[in-house]
Order: sequence, then C-alpha cells, then structure tokens
Amino acid sequence: MEYRKGIIALLVILTTGCSGTRRVADEGAVEPPAAQEVETVTLTGFKATGNEPFWAIEIEFGNVLRFTSLTEDYPEFTFPVTEPERVDGLSVVKYSARTYNAETVMEISREECTDTMKGTRFPYRVDVSLKRTRDEDYTIFSGCGQYLGTYRLNDIWVLEKIDGKPVEIPESRKMPTMEVDLAGRTISGYGGCNRYHGRAELVNNLLVTGSLMSTKMACTDTQDIENIFFSALSGKTLKFSIAEGVLTVSDGETELVFNRMK
Repeated sequence: MEYRKGIIALLVILTTGCSGTRRVADEGAVEPPAAQEVETVTLTGFKATGNEPFWAIEIEFGNVLRFTSLTEDYPEFTFPVTEPERVDGLSVVKYSARTYNAETVMEISREECTDTMKGTRFPYRVDVSLKRTRDEDYTIFSGCGQYLGTYRLNDIWVLEKIDGKPVEIPESRKMPTMEVDLAGRTISGYGGCNRYHGRAELVNNLLVTGSLMSTKMACTDTQDIENIFFSALSGKTLKFSIAEGVLTVSDGETELVFNRMK
C-alpha cells in the first residue's frame, strides 16, 4: 500500500512539473494579440457641466448619453449614443439623439473653457440643445467638459520629443501631429512633410494601430524625422500615459512625447 502511495505521489509531482514547464514555454512563444482577438475596453468617456442653472451630461461610449439638471422642466433624460458628426476633424464633434419624450443636439468644441463658478479650466466648450416632445423650441445649456480616463487620448497632439530629444523642424514647416479619434477608430495627422491616416483602437488600455497610409511628397529637410515618426506609429501596440496635457507613447523601442494642441 505504501509503495502504491509513493508511485501516485511521484506521478503527481512529475505531471505538475511538466505542465508548468510547458505553460511557460508557450507563453514565451505567443505573439502579442491582434486587435480583433481581444475584447475592446468600454469606459465612461466624457463629462460636461454648466451653471445657472446647474446641469451635467455624461457619455458612456457604446451605451448612453445622460443629461441631468436642477431645473423642473429638464431633471433627467437618457439617450442612446449615436455616431458623432465631425466638423473640421475633431475641432467640433456633434451628437444628435432622440427618444419618445425628448431630443438633443450636443456639440463638443476644441477650445479652452473656464467654469464660471469655480474658475476651473477645461479643454472643451460644450453646448447642449434640449427639447421635450411637447416643446416648440430648444433650451440651450452651455458649459465646459473633458474626456475621462483612457478616453483623454481622444484629441489632437503635437510632437515635441523623440527619445528624449526635442524635435526641430524648419520654420517653413509645421510640427508633426497625431489626431486620435477613438469613436471613429482612426489615427491621422501631419508628419512634418506628408499627411497620414490609419486605423486605431483601444485594446486593454493600449493603442493598437494599423499600417499608416500617407501622401508621397519628398521633403529632404524633415524626411528623417518623419520616417522615425511613422515607423513608431504604424502597425504597433502602443503603451501611453497622459499627465497635465502631456502624452507619452512608446512601442518599446521609440518613445514619442506630445503636447495637447492649443
């Protein structure tokens, strides 16, 4: 009996050891997952508030747009989130939505906005037009807003540094930019010579990009910087962080530092 127990214990140890060794070996051989193979992260993405009267609106991307206020006529309304209409890239983004009892048009404009009560500064001005079904005219609510969490990436960014070194561009050229549109799942901008665009989306708090397409102008004075810039963004899984209007992006080899476009 003791002999049989010893044999069983030895088999358990060997089986466990082989399983652990095989798992580690497999992990080392696995390629980073492609965007379509990983569940996309869904987060509450935007919030705006205003005063006199106090009101607030939140967008949970892929789900709802919710408006609340301290007015008797417009206490709370919830709308399904629709595809946004874009004017001049991300300079103005417009959402239109309707339910059985109300309709709204919300415009998010890329311009600095100051809260009239607290003096807090926000990167976006927000105008909400709201009308109940029985109303003839819209009531306008104006205030300030910002993207939240990972969705703060949704903006226009100006390249400042590559691997810690300031980017120097001739005065005749504009600085390279990156415009991230998470709702449209695109990335676009200017490389220092050529315009570019491509697919991009958030996957597990990483920015996953497709191959970039660009115009084909030749610019000898900015070509080296543009080549590095495009190479760091094209077809990559990028880690990023945002702090005080500064965005840092890295593919593990090249680090890009951007400032939010003013």
